[in-house]
Amino acid sequence: MNRPRVLPTPVSQPYWDGLAQEKLVLQRCDACGSWVHYPRIRCSTCLSAQLSWHEVSATGILYAFSVAYHPIAPWFPADPPQVIAVVELGNGVRLSTTIVDADPQTLSIGIPVTGVFEHHDDVTLLQFRPAAS
Repeated sequence: MNRPRVLPTPVSQPYWDGLAQEKLVLQRCDACGSWVHYPRIRCSTCLSAQLSWHEVSATGILYAFSVAYHPIAPWFPADPPQVIAVVELGNGVRLSTTIVDADPQTLSIGIPVTGVFEHHDDVTLLQFRPAAS
């Protein structure tokens, strides 16, 4: 069974284009300065439509995580366990993601993590791994 495919929209296309270039780009409101993620047409704080794209560091801390010891769906049969996580970036934005290259037993809330860009034929996904000590 094939994995679900990412279908970028005109609003989200810059995000996916950035990932393809191994850059994390997020929207920021030009009116109030709030960071906006997931991509949208209006600021979630002040409702302004004045949003622009900015490159940010793909580093942060592990904010929350759960370990799935069995595949979470039929199209994700690969090597459990899978660590499903929320990473908080330095600017406060929280991203849903997965943690790779780590023994789940060694993970703890608050550890530093760094982005890993996983390239597929038609899309690049952002995952994270524990940062080197």
